[in-house]
Amino acid sequence: MAQPDYLKKIFSDLITDQRVSHGYIFFGHGVSPVKSESARKLANFLENGKWELSGKILLDCMSIDAGLDGGIDLVRAASDFLWQKPVISSRRTFIIDNADALTLPAQNAILKIAEEPPASALIVLTMRDPGALLPAVQSRFQKIFVADLSPSMSADALKEAVKFLKLLPPKKKEYLKELIEQSQEPGGEKLIENFVFSLFAELDKEPVKNFQVLKELLHRWQLMNEFNVNKRLQLEAALLEI
Repeated sequence: MAQPDYLKKIFSDLITDQRVSHGYIFFGHGVSPVKSESARKLANFLENGKWELSGKILLDCMSIDAGLDGGIDLVRAASDFLWQKPVISSRRTFIIDNADALTLPAQNAILKIAEEPPASALIVLTMRDPGALLPAVQSRFQKIFVADLSPSMSADALKEAVKFLKLLPPKKKEYLKELIEQSQEPGGEKLIENFVFSLFAELDKEPVKNFQVLKELLHRWQLMNEFNVNKRLQLEAALLEI
């Protein structure tokens, strides 16, 4: 599923109310360019009023990929870029893709900028997990989960997510137990994935409000994929209290 442009609504309201922060973290699972594209749509929206990828170079946007070298030299260079006045846009937007890979020196350089940002500066970090950053860096940025979901997810799976979220904790626990049992039967391999992705989609309708739940569910989903852990216990830890 392509990422819905709910972000356009969020930032339209923020811009109208003059409440745009100096920094955001666009985070979420998956390796597709959805988070990076969202950051660039935001920069184009600020510069040209269009929530889409620009077909031309943006005069007030600079981007780097921290996954290439940890980002330290380019982060330092970004300070000069951000202190210049915007040419067209209301903000000069600096995007760091794959910010999970920022080295400690690069993170400290970003922190220095974020502590006393220029009035027209906007920094957007795109990454899988904000937990990869120093707590001091995290605290300077507002966090928004960006959907990056399975194209095969069905309408029935989305309905199940809505149904699950309305249950009381004891019923949620029963639901998860049955889900795990069904996933172990022939043909049930994708049940957990579709369930988790549908929850991402539903919670993602209010990404700021649901940040903590989305972050915890993302963390548990990564554990389930990378290690031999008890899937039911991981889902219970993320979902029973919502």
